[in-house]
Amino acid sequence: MWFLCVFFHRLLDYRRPEVESLAELFGAFGSAEDGGRAHPLSLEWSLPENHHIDSPFHFVDLPSEEVARNIARRSLLVKGIYELWGEGATHNDLEKAIRGFPEERKSPYLKPESSFRIIVDSFGKVMSFQEQNDRILGLGYIPFKGRVDLSNPDHKFWLMEIDDNGENNGLPPVVVKRIFFGREVGAADRKLLPTYQLKSRKYIGPTSMDAEIAFLMVNQGLAQPGKLIYDPFVGTGSILVAAAHFGAMTMGADIDIRIVRDGRGPDWPPFPAPQLRVSFVQNDASLLRSLLQPDLRLRLFLAGRRSDLSQEISSLSKRTKSTLIFLR
Repeated sequence: MWFLCVFFHRLLDYRRPEVESLAELFGAFGSAEDGGRAHPLSLEWSLPENHHIDSPFHFVDLPSEEVARNIARRSLLVKGIYELWGEGATHNDLEKAIRGFPEERKSPYLKPESSFRIIVDSFGKVMSFQEQNDRILGLGYIPFKGRVDLSNPDHKFWLMEIDDNGENNGLPPVVVKRIFFGREVGAADRKLLPTYQLKSRKYIGPTSMDAEIAFLMVNQGLAQPGKLIYDPFVGTGSILVAAAHFGAMTMGADIDIRIVRDGRGPDWPPFPAPQLRVSFVQNDASLLRSLLQPDLRLRLFLAGRRSDLSQEISSLSKRTKSTLIFLR
């Protein structure tokens, strides 16, 4: 099934790889035994007509709406994934495309007992409230029979425009204006980023990783319950905090025990040359409260000691029957 995948315009080189990783995590490829797709694990992508690879609008082939919804909800770089009902260079072209979309696929979402909302969005320009309202009124040819609900609708529909702004505004070059209309299948939930942003954490160091990058890395590392995530350069644990949020067992080491033991603010004095010390991160600890503020439900443990890395990792993996994933 082909879907319209709309990305946030940031970290451009990581957008498709993150979706590919989450597709694997949510079973988009199946397995050889189950008759799933053959390896290598990759999705089929395409671009709208005349669009640059840096455009936020991409078409992606996914096996089901459930997979698409799960990817959109967990992704950091996907704004939303939509069932495309029509596209065109003009509103007349869009109307022809929507009228030509199969009725059996439209009718379940146009019933009188369902509620809906239409959202107008644009890329590369700002639309006034009056312009947005005019765009919505212009969709009167779609036979919506349900009631409008702006707060909690059963179905959300998006009208998205990208303008022909040329190449001088810092945005991807677009030769021809394009308009898309579709039903929202899944949308991003970026509320976790303010929760874990560095300024809200009480235990950080001078090189603590930004929350968005940390969550992006664990998405590409397929973090989930039953996985053991090991970070050999753990520092103040940003990656492990993100991995623990998704239910993974976490473990890490760092060359300097003081970063793990004494992490605080970014204004500490420079360290002398470090000695090789090891610290492991796993389930439970006195420093849990400071490391994981404000969410104390995550499973993370901080304890410092010298040990043999290979023996510790092998032992913990066997005891927990976890899959070990190395990040970095």
